[in-house]
Order: sequence, then C-alpha cells, then structure tokens
Amino acid sequence: MSLWNKLSSQQQEKLFHNEQSLQLSGSGYEESLNKLDLAAFPLIEDFTIRLKQTGTFGVHLYFYSDKFGHLASFPWWDNVEQDLPRYTSKDIPVGDFKQPFDDLEQSWQILIFQDEKFVYILEGQEPCCTEFPVWFRVAREHYYDEWMRIIQEFNPAT
Repeated sequence: MSLWNKLSSQQQEKLFHNEQSLQLSGSGYEESLNKLDLAAFPLIEDFTIRLKQTGTFGVHLYFYSDKFGHLASFPWWDNVEQDLPRYTSKDIPVGDFKQPFDDLEQSWQILIFQDEKFVYILEGQEPCCTEFPVWFRVAREHYYDEWMRIIQEFNPAT
C-alpha cells in the first residue's frame, strides 16, 4: 500500500494505453480470443500490483508499471483490504481461452486469460464489450508472484 501512496500525483495519473484498441469479433470470447495475435500484445516486464487508499471506498487494487504507469484496475472492487485476508492462490483472477476471468460493471470490463507462458489482460470501457483500449501481457510466473505477494501481505499464513 505504501508504494502507491509514495508516488507523486503525476506518476499516479500516468495511464497506459495502446496505440489502437483491440477489436474482438464478438462477445463470444472463446472464439474471439483464439483468433488473436498474442505476439502483438505488449509485454509489461515491470508489472506490479499496487494498492491505494481511496477514503470512503477503502483500498482499491491496480495493475501498474513504473515505465507505463497505471495499466488496469478493478474500479468497482471497493474495500479490497476486507477481501484479501481470505484470498489464496485459488482466488487469483485468471482464466483460459475457453473461460477467461471476466468481471464487468457499468462502463468497465476486464478479461484475464493465460497460456503456458503469459497472462493476457484486456480492459474495456463497457460491459460485454468487443473493443478494448487497454491490452497487454505479463509473464505468467511474474503475474502469479505479484498476486501472491499481495495475498501474503494480507494473509501471511498463505
């Protein structure tokens, strides 16, 4: 939590975006995801998970890069600090091509899926969207290591 709070407001506001949105052929994601050129996904090598105190809504969780800034987040997941003490490795948000992790709320959606080497993250601006302005990949092991770091911060017994 302290790493995010130590950043200047300018660093916190830096938002990652791709030059072009990723367009899926439809919201039937299994078929659409299998058609993607996965090598085109930018690799974020300095991926971290950050936490930020938001006041009334408690702690929020962000995907972050020192190089690119704010990558993606879970804007409707309020009070993360209340949920993470119960989390284990089984709760890490990730799916596969057939069934990606899919979370959505008004004006936001995130898809997360993996293969043997990478975790792919797409963030859109509406539920059930086919256009994703934010899309990137993270080495699979690094993604899991970051989640376990955060989980263990709230639940050292894990």
